[in-house]
Amino acid sequence: MVTREEFIVLLLIPIGGLILLAADNQEEEKNSSPHSGKEVNYLRYNKDEIFKSLIATEGHFRNVQTTKEGANGFLNCAVKHLADAEGHVDEAISHTVATNDTEASNKFRALRNEIRDFRHNLQDGKVSSVVGIERTRHIRREFESFNPEFDISKCEACEVNG
Repeated sequence: MVTREEFIVLLLIPIGGLILLAADNQEEEKNSSPHSGKEVNYLRYNKDEIFKSLIATEGHFRNVQTTKEGANGFLNCAVKHLADAEGHVDEAISHTVATNDTEASNKFRALRNEIRDFRHNLQDGKVSSVVGIERTRHIRREFESFNPEFDISKCEACEVNG
């Protein structure tokens, strides 16, 4: 036969487990935004667009037949792709802040500033096509350094050196 005290303990054990589960769920909710799943999807989209815009920028520089500097507008299409990448980086900053990823947010801020500076130099006619390729690759490598799913430097099929 079970004593009164033993009966109470048997009743409290499941209740204690439920209390612990509820506390764990509250902690998880506190540590994540109610929109974090949506933010992660938007961030993935932004990363895809940043990558594509940087690849397109490099392609435009590669296809230019001249290496001239000082001619404003000779690579406005590259300016367009850099502006697009910059806009997606701005959105990525927003999404990383919403998901409490301070480290990624800071890296995206630095990337945005580098892209903006490069775009301004290009718009001022201070970038040749050769320098444009080098600088675009540098920016792309910076992006890849904290987004390894986009890192093409290790491609064995094409042995990309840029």
